[in-house]
Amino acid sequence: MRNILSLKPWLLRRSKGRLSFLATASICFAFGCKDIERPPLFALLSGSGGKRIGVVSTDLGSAGRFTSMTPDGVPIPGISPVYSDAVARFQRGRVTIINRLNRDNIQVLDPTLGFLTTREFSVGSGSNPHDFVEVDDGKGFVSLYEKSFLQIVQPATGALVGNIPLGGFADADGIPEMDGMHLEGNILYVALQRLDRNQTYFPPTGVSKLIEIDVRNNQTIGVYDFPFPNPFGKFKRVLLSGVPHLIIACPGRVGFLSALDGGVVAFNLNTRSFRPGTLFTEVAAGGDILDVEIANETVGYASVLDSAFNKFLLRFDPSTGQRLATVSWSPASAGYFSGILLVDDLLYAADASFSQPGVRIYDARSNVALTPVPVDVGLRPSDMIYIPGL
Repeated sequence: MRNILSLKPWLLRRSKGRLSFLATASICFAFGCKDIERPPLFALLSGSGGKRIGVVSTDLGSAGRFTSMTPDGVPIPGISPVYSDAVARFQRGRVTIINRLNRDNIQVLDPTLGFLTTREFSVGSGSNPHDFVEVDDGKGFVSLYEKSFLQIVQPATGALVGNIPLGGFADADGIPEMDGMHLEGNILYVALQRLDRNQTYFPPTGVSKLIEIDVRNNQTIGVYDFPFPNPFGKFKRVLLSGVPHLIIACPGRVGFLSALDGGVVAFNLNTRSFRPGTLFTEVAAGGDILDVEIANETVGYASVLDSAFNKFLLRFDPSTGQRLATVSWSPASAGYFSGILLVDDLLYAADASFSQPGVRIYDARSNVALTPVPVDVGLRPSDMIYIPGL
């Protein structure tokens, strides 16, 4: 049971049919699962206020919730029910919830209405959406983990209006495992993990791909090889030496297949090429790098899970790849970090511990913990987003 629970962030991101179902079922049996109630009326009338940190949390069973807090960690009343396997994005003034396998839909929350659900639409049963990019009211794109095509939707109505075939970039099993996406002007970038579904735990096979698509005509205009396999989770857009880059962790083999075969890479959006060298390798980190944040050219943070499922929050130097400090460490029995988020000089870590889950806040200048205990978000946090003042 302990190993399954320690691997929950990996299982949630993969959402692999029988394996995910068995893990979820065993966790529900052990801890119990119940639905989340609708948000109270006062939450709907609270308005948007200032800056917020949005948090998706889960009971690791059937239910999840979206809540928010102030940047300094004060919880804001109001709960929006979401799926137990969900991630969030903030775009065009709204919070988008991507409800993954077995819910398979996109849910839109309005921050000005207490994060009330204003729209929800299916992207196909069993499709397992992993990311959603909204270009405008008439066009959006959904990456589908279980399909060989990128879904085109009409966000205003939820209509499925077309698709872009990506099966030609898949490995032998025919599914390219599309994951994170990023929109830069009229260019959409889509990460293809290319995992082998014919083997246990879906190891990466060959080279993972970054696909470049012109959203004006839905044409693929570029294909790039990731320096390491298995691009994992969200792209982070940062400036390095004044140049915009997409930063992403590529952990290679993770979890039960753990190997020091990955690293943090940067894609230069001006030259449309991967930056030479690696910002941080798993050899230097000592484990699988599952999430990353870059503060500047010499300061970065990584969430790391080693082969024994111990969790680390590390500070490193992206210019040299050197490991600088251990900000936090916990044994496998304490749970896992399900993600990190850097906003100004504050570093947020989603601590999905079994006994005291919540969001930890650190001063990114000194590495000092600002919260003696995690900020309680009700359930185990699984994703975080920054919501600017509206």
